[in-house]
Amino acid sequence: MIHPDTEVRRVDDVVGVGVFATAFIPRGTITWALDPLDQVFAPGSLDGLGPSWEAWLDHHTYRDREARRILCWDAARAMNHSCEPTCGGSDLGFEVALVDIAPGEQLTNDYGTLHLEPNEGFVCRCGAPGCRGVVAPDGSAWERGLPLLREALTYLTVVPQPLAPLVAPAVLRAGRRAVGLPGTERRRRPSL
Repeated sequence: MIHPDTEVRRVDDVVGVGVFATAFIPRGTITWALDPLDQVFAPGSLDGLGPSWEAWLDHHTYRDREARRILCWDAARAMNHSCEPTCGGSDLGFEVALVDIAPGEQLTNDYGTLHLEPNEGFVCRCGAPGCRGVVAPDGSAWERGLPLLREALTYLTVVPQPLAPLVAPAVLRAGRRAVGLPGTERRRRPSL
């Protein structure tokens, strides 16, 4: 589910639509969470649809780290790519604002973190000052964004979280642990 203080707006004739903030969203705010209405498809389960569906699936779904395709039911599927994204962390089962997002600013993520297949790379026209020019499945996008994601996750407990009921505390802890935040190490039970 996408953050409630967002709406879909037209960007331009090339991009189409995008998701924009309707109120201030501070860094560390959960901006999207996998919810029960999102559809999760096991690897290979959509192969029978045939090649005519490939372009639609590539445009409207993303792959997680288990190679499952995720189809968001709401406006989250309209989030666009940026080489300097405002949101990140979809591999965690939720995304957070990587920066403060002002009203009217677009919520974006780096599609390079979405486990692209070799045929899914594309020429980037995001217009960000640090635009890479090409979004490719080279695995480097996650590493590039990790410091910003780590920092944003430190704000999880200090900013309002309207989507918190959708994310189990164990998932939040696992997400923080996955990016190596201190204090999230698994504690070993003392042996008797």
